[in-house]
Amino acid sequence: MPKLIYLHIMADQQDNSQSTTSPYKRIIPDIEDWPIHIISKNREQVIQSVVEETLQNIINKNATEKDVHNELAKAIYLEKIRVERPWKTDPPDDKKFWTEVKNKLVEFESHPDGNIEAEKEILRRIITRYVTEIVGNFNKGTYQFSERFVPFAFNRLLNASHSRAFVRLFGNKKDLLKSIHVIGEIDQLRNLAKDGIVVVVPTHTSNIDSITVGWGISAIGLPACFYGAGLNLFSVRFLAYFMNRLGAYRVDRRKKNAVYLEALKTYSTQTIYQGGHSLFFPGGTRSRSNVVETQLKLGLLGTALEAQRRQIINTNGEGFKKVYVVPVTLNYGFVLEAPELIDEHLRNVGKERYFVPSDKYSSSYKILKFLYRFITADADFTIAFGRCMDIFGNPVDDNGNSLYQNGNVIDIRDYFKSKGELKYDTQRDAVYTKMLSEGIVKAFKRNNVALPEHVIAYAAFKLFQQKHHTSDLYSVLRMPEEFRELSKDELREAVRKVVKELTKLEHKEEIRVDPIVKAEDTDELIDYAVKKLGVYHAKRPLLKTKKGMIKCQDMKLLLFYHNRLEGYGLEKHV
Repeated sequence: MPKLIYLHIMADQQDNSQSTTSPYKRIIPDIEDWPIHIISKNREQVIQSVVEETLQNIINKNATEKDVHNELAKAIYLEKIRVERPWKTDPPDDKKFWTEVKNKLVEFESHPDGNIEAEKEILRRIITRYVTEIVGNFNKGTYQFSERFVPFAFNRLLNASHSRAFVRLFGNKKDLLKSIHVIGEIDQLRNLAKDGIVVVVPTHTSNIDSITVGWGISAIGLPACFYGAGLNLFSVRFLAYFMNRLGAYRVDRRKKNAVYLEALKTYSTQTIYQGGHSLFFPGGTRSRSNVVETQLKLGLLGTALEAQRRQIINTNGEGFKKVYVVPVTLNYGFVLEAPELIDEHLRNVGKERYFVPSDKYSSSYKILKFLYRFITADADFTIAFGRCMDIFGNPVDDNGNSLYQNGNVIDIRDYFKSKGELKYDTQRDAVYTKMLSEGIVKAFKRNNVALPEHVIAYAAFKLFQQKHHTSDLYSVLRMPEEFRELSKDELREAVRKVVKELTKLEHKEEIRVDPIVKAEDTDELIDYAVKKLGVYHAKRPLLKTKKGMIKCQDMKLLLFYHNRLEGYGLEKHV
């Protein structure tokens, strides 16, 4: 497994071929030559193309007038429910629009003629409305500004991390105080992105994940990606301004009808097929438990497969661009939304009557406050780029060749052939997408980074479980405050055992371990991690008392940070 690479923040602009955040030069020096810039310049043509392809796809699945009518009726019914509880981002004429198309459909229903042309026009209106909302844009000037702003913000974050414990642990390695930990197969990714198409698939825990991974992509010199962002985020003017100009396409999770989902998938497929690097969170939403995702949404993953097929079929298998999937694991020692996330997880899984607060981050002021608190927090985080794989989940070598487990080269064209000919096969594609999903899940787990905060939280929570003598999680969470204390001696012993097992797992390339975790002085590690764990939460997961005991003020938060190391079999060693 590659060693850690520390990318130093540099706030000053250098030259047009150099990222402002990294020693890596851009693989494509001029932004105007980036795929995202070229595709975005033709936004109107993209919209028209996506509309017509979506329309044709739906007609192909619904051949008769009755079939099309039923599909429209389902979409209109669901949309009429949605518009009763509008968001700020919804068009002001939303209710009027859906009332009109409903009346039109009722009119056609009363006079069926076996001809689908009238229904097709309603369908085209709906699709055009959806696609116009979905399709993103990219502005060179805004991107250049964001390249200056984001490093500045991260500089504030890292400058806030000057703690004595950190200095004692690293001695003369003080340059780490000015760096973000970006690790993994960076050289391979840069090399393959020059001639191939990259689909970046990160884990998802925090509201700032898009900013974090976007910075990481810029830092290693890659062109910007198209990326999906929840429509609710566009209600925040500060964020909407940038997202509307930095390649974000809108994803409205309230819209569950087949017409909308087909439009979304068609847009994703077309941008990837045309060479646009893409980014989406395959988990679909933030991990409420903070466990590394194991269940992925297959819809957008399928668009990468479809784009690869088109590349092969439309070139007759010669000179096509290869699509590379890049798993990225984002690791935070502090997640501001943790209290709300773990509450929701416990309510959904345990069926307990937990109160789930409304979204705290639904206004410009609250988002800015959130970013400020994160930026000024004393928090660790790491961006881990996994090894590239093809769209079937096979690993690829540094030249982009797909490989079997035995190391032999795979010709990916064979995946799309039937009796020697390139053909479409929907059932087969579902199997391929599942293979890719399984490969991403394994990569997420392998590239997860055990941060100091995770290690301390894991060891402490397991000790509390043992003290409570019960396997019932919810009983442990309700443990009275007077029983939520640990001596430093017992925590030290548990931490040593966890670190020992993590080190073994790292040697087997089953996880990554932050260098601080492997410091020789366990007491320094405990002091460092306890100080930083949940630094901005009203109630701290762990803190040191005046008597030198380690106390938990919030068991649910401790569970949240502990969960990042679940699934590795560490519980047997505490």
